[in-house]
Amino acid sequence: MNQTIKNISLIPVDATKCEDHEEVSSTNRNSYRRIFHSKMHLKQFILWIVIFISLLIISGPLALHVSYAVPTVKSRSVSHDQFSEQRALDYLNNLTQFGSRVRNTRGNFQARDYLISELHRINSRNKRHLWFQIELQNFTDAKENLLQNVLVRVSNASQMKKHMPSLMLSAHYDSVEFSPGACDDGTGVVTILELLSNLVHDSTTTFSTMDLIVLFTNAEESGLVGAKAFANHHRWQSDIRFFINVDSMSCNEVAFLMEMTQSQLAIDYSRVARPRANVINELISMLPLWGTDFDALHSNHTRSGFDIGFPLDGYTYHTPFDQPIRIKQGIIQDLGNNLGILIRNLFQKENVSLSGNMIDTDPLIYFDVLSRYLIIYKQSTSILIQKILIILTITVSILLIVCDHMRHRKERTQLCNDRQCIYFYFKHPLCVRIVSIIMYFITNIISIITGFIISIVFSWIMSVIQSIGWHGNAALAMILFSLPYIMGFFLGGWLGDRCLRSLLRKVPRNFSEINVKHVTNIHFNFEQNLSILLIYCVLMIISVSFSYRALYFILIWTIFICPIYLCVMIIECIFHWKPTQSTLFKHKSYWLYLPLIVSFFPLIHTIGTSNYLIRLLSPTITKFFTYKFLFKVNLAMSGFALVPALFTTLNLASITQRIRRSSWILLILFTSFLLTCLITISRQPFDKDHPHVLYVNHTSTSIYRVANLTNVPMIVPLQSQSALITILAFYGRALSPVLDRFSTENNYELQNKTCRYPIYCTFNDSFNRTMSIKQIQIASVDKSLMAYNIIIQHVLSYNIHISSTSDAQLTIWNRFHLPRTETIIDVTLNSSQTRLVQLDINIRRCDISDSPFLVSLTQFTSDRVVKGGGNCSAINDHATLIIDGT
Repeated sequence: MNQTIKNISLIPVDATKCEDHEEVSSTNRNSYRRIFHSKMHLKQFILWIVIFISLLIISGPLALHVSYAVPTVKSRSVSHDQFSEQRALDYLNNLTQFGSRVRNTRGNFQARDYLISELHRINSRNKRHLWFQIELQNFTDAKENLLQNVLVRVSNASQMKKHMPSLMLSAHYDSVEFSPGACDDGTGVVTILELLSNLVHDSTTTFSTMDLIVLFTNAEESGLVGAKAFANHHRWQSDIRFFINVDSMSCNEVAFLMEMTQSQLAIDYSRVARPRANVINELISMLPLWGTDFDALHSNHTRSGFDIGFPLDGYTYHTPFDQPIRIKQGIIQDLGNNLGILIRNLFQKENVSLSGNMIDTDPLIYFDVLSRYLIIYKQSTSILIQKILIILTITVSILLIVCDHMRHRKERTQLCNDRQCIYFYFKHPLCVRIVSIIMYFITNIISIITGFIISIVFSWIMSVIQSIGWHGNAALAMILFSLPYIMGFFLGGWLGDRCLRSLLRKVPRNFSEINVKHVTNIHFNFEQNLSILLIYCVLMIISVSFSYRALYFILIWTIFICPIYLCVMIIECIFHWKPTQSTLFKHKSYWLYLPLIVSFFPLIHTIGTSNYLIRLLSPTITKFFTYKFLFKVNLAMSGFALVPALFTTLNLASITQRIRRSSWILLILFTSFLLTCLITISRQPFDKDHPHVLYVNHTSTSIYRVANLTNVPMIVPLQSQSALITILAFYGRALSPVLDRFSTENNYELQNKTCRYPIYCTFNDSFNRTMSIKQIQIASVDKSLMAYNIIIQHVLSYNIHISSTSDAQLTIWNRFHLPRTETIIDVTLNSSQTRLVQLDINIRRCDISDSPFLVSLTQFTSDRVVKGGGNCSAINDHATLIIDGT
């Protein structure tokens, strides 16, 4: 079972124990010819690794290509019951022509009116007995702005009834400031518009069992306000049986199913043409990185719903680069095809009665294979399989050890002369085997821990040197953060093997002629394989104990690896007990590489999943890319890269320990690591597709003060005014050098520039920006100085917020007249004890052209963009009006 690799004499000292000394000598010579030299093992190792890496290089990109393949785009001339990406893009071009659609802005209201007109147009082309109910739902946000959701309900006119179960499609039509919102969430809106037209023209969709509701929400970017208003107050919300929410980040890749209200819905989703889903997405959706209307729509847990969208490569998310021209061709067609199938299948469901609280009693685990098949199984099934594998692995391993030991005790001379095993050398071979299993198991644990420690140290070093060259390249990130772990793993394995060899030198031996060098060259193939199986058993125990569905990949690996390792161990034992002249079984190194070849299939899936997670989260967590949080970001990237590295190194452990060339392997890994680091450090991570995101805030502060009210009506004089620009950069890059270069090349003087942190700078706004407030007039005041009529003249704006810090009552007469250039206010003091009136006036703007600095900055470089928010917050003019009537 265990071999040596040196040319040593194996003729027993006590020849009386052999029946024929010449026969034994001949057997020894033949056995020596079958022993592989370490150089031969090294050549085989290099050959198999080269083959394995070559297959990985070829099949990896091929698998990604197949997974992200899109269908042929259908032209706008195709029949209206079929989804057409070109028609959807026509909607999108019209929607994005209004510019930014931040709530309570001109673009937002124009988008609302456009959607209403399109719904009426689709209804006008309805040639069937369908009933359209188009309406607006009014609601107010935290600033008491009057906003609207756009809704339409489609029913079968001949089968209408009260509280008909409904299927709802939802998307939000607002965007962030500075962004036209082509992907977030223009694609969701136009996809639903096209699907609505398809269903209306599809004669097979009768709407006899369920109505169709389309909901276009407003103010999603500022806290899911519109979706919450619908879910809590609209009369249709209680009729919804199913809902599908479509929301996206960046349209560079295909759409994925991100979340479901209950995992049982994966069965319905599996019937689409190209299912793309993974149970890990449910974990990602729980992170406080983003939120969608899905969270508000299923808050009461009485509706079954899906959250679908384009999540990958969101580097232009919430930036001016979110434009229709950047949408990858075919992905909207792919989304429309999938949603069309899903919607029609939901309409055909027989049981559509309204349900109560829905909880997964036995959650499903699901993941797609090359976006062609969705593998679905119950969590209880996963637990059962892993328990069976644990019991089978331990039982078979114990039986093999016992049987092999009994066989050696019975036929020691014949077996040992043939295999050069430890029973020939040691007085207590069974103890040696048990100790070696324990030692190899501990070695593997130490190797894993060493790999983790080196990965953590490397993440810290990368954060100290502020290197983010891996940003925007998922493949480079995986290689960069996996190599430190792999080096640490093999370093720990080498140290553990040295400890085992040192221990073997102290073990009593059968013959004094066998020196220490001969003993320490023994290979423990069976024991090494068993120690790896024990590691897999530990992983399965962790998976079963925590019952965490995101750990499904442990079952994927164990169901491939454990049986093949057991088969290899059984076959080796059988042919050890009954030697064969077959070349295939004589050269046992072929069997040694079989687990590596079998691991190719789960490895492709694991690498694909890690690549997906990096592409999903890398752009999303850019707001943490500061000098304080870059270490945490690097740790997250390391965690994604370590999963495939962990299982790959486990399967290579026994092979590398056998070839006895750890120094060579470490040297190759270290060289590859240095080369990858040089590429990363020298790489420029920012370009038009991966822009450097900045947060800019303009704030002006003005104070208007009046004490003499004898000349009313009067213009209140401006007492003081100041303006400040604040810039926050992500990715940990220092801002000061960039601003200095901007100032030099554009001949702008940045007055009073101060950088409290490397990524946070402020300076005076001296760019001739037009202030929002033109003048403030006190039109009238009563004799008691308790009531005032004030007229504020300002720039055209939708976002005017006025409050009072005094004990006074405000009445804004033209509050809902938007946009406006004049605000008329009545102020009534509640108490005569004070005659001091103080009003706080805030006017916000979202147009980048309102800021000469922003215009110059965006023209200065093409790879730096301003990140917008769900409210108009970048350009904020604050004024304080003080009327002292004492």
